[in-house]
Amino acid sequence: MIKRIFSSIGLKNTWNYWKNKKLIGVNLLLGGLALSGLLIHHRLSPPVTPASLPTEVQKAEPPLQKPSLVERFAGQVERNMTFSDVLSAYKFPRQLVQELVVITKPIYNLQKLIVGNKFELERLSDGTLRQFRYEVDLDKNLKVYLTEEGYKAELEPTEYETRSEFVSGAIQNSLFYTLNELNERDQLALDLSEIFSWDIDFNTDLQPSDHFKLVVEKQYLEGKFVRYRKIRAAEFINKGKLYSAFYYTDAEGHSDYYNAEGQSLRRDFLKSPIKFSRISSKFSRNRFHPILKAYRPHLGVDYAAPSGTPVVAAGNGHIQFAGWNGGFGRFIQITHGNSLTSMYGHLSRFALGIRNGSSVKQGEVIGFVGASGLATGPHLDYRVTRNGRFVNPISIKF
Repeated sequence: MIKRIFSSIGLKNTWNYWKNKKLIGVNLLLGGLALSGLLIHHRLSPPVTPASLPTEVQKAEPPLQKPSLVERFAGQVERNMTFSDVLSAYKFPRQLVQELVVITKPIYNLQKLIVGNKFELERLSDGTLRQFRYEVDLDKNLKVYLTEEGYKAELEPTEYETRSEFVSGAIQNSLFYTLNELNERDQLALDLSEIFSWDIDFNTDLQPSDHFKLVVEKQYLEGKFVRYRKIRAAEFINKGKLYSAFYYTDAEGHSDYYNAEGQSLRRDFLKSPIKFSRISSKFSRNRFHPILKAYRPHLGVDYAAPSGTPVVAAGNGHIQFAGWNGGFGRFIQITHGNSLTSMYGHLSRFALGIRNGSSVKQGEVIGFVGASGLATGPHLDYRVTRNGRFVNPISIKF
């Protein structure tokens, strides 16, 4: 490098001389020459001004900060899982748990998470919780989110897509079986039988030739079916007779089902106090008792059903008796209008609030199927009297 500098200014021989002599001052000479070249270049070059800078340099701005990345997580509450377990699983600090519990307590208690309910989390790149959403029930979610003032909480309604869909079928084995074959859920069978429960006993009246059609509201979330809402209209042909139902809300806001003639489908008595069971013993004046081994009257109808099956009041009334009644075991007797009385025997237990003198509404759960008293298996012994005389609950006209 130094040799090239000497050659470029015509001092090649001088370089060789100084190299041969190995004089110490060569470094000083070279330093001076280099400095002189820089000074000459500075005097010949124009001064640097802002206008002479490249355009991209003149307009350069501080680089924009990249937005914080957001990580999203989803899961559901497992058995024995707490809110603290949820946050710690995603590496949030424990002190955040108590802060959020306090914030949300006025609208929901995060210390009581429900097994199976879903939750979602959003976490910033620095580990900060951006948002927490928890499914309280099918109708609302708890949302906790970060603001400039800190965390805030609110309940927000679940946004469903509601569709009205047509369903029809013919009874093959049972209403449950038929609807399952149509890829519908059991709840639709329960809802349809509820509508026609005053006219059709779905335990005894159905026949293979029966058929139905209905329009029902279905709710979807993110394209997946979640639940049924109201059946808007339905027809059921049972034993050749047509029954119709239309859901209608009047000017005063009262909603109910009416037939094609505009008459309410409600009656004083339900056709059956228990849904979807089978009759194991009919009304008889002379039936052989399986335990007593003797012929005696059986003035009611036995509905065989699994223990714990809900039993409802056949009509509005007051509890005349609720307690143990000999061979009937746990027994309830209800007095209704029109000189009618209904009785429910062999219950496993009573519903909450059922006691002597209390009032009940038609369709209200009053007890649960059992085998208390003289019973060979779980069933309901259901009886009805009119003016003090026993009548067949299946054939009684209201």
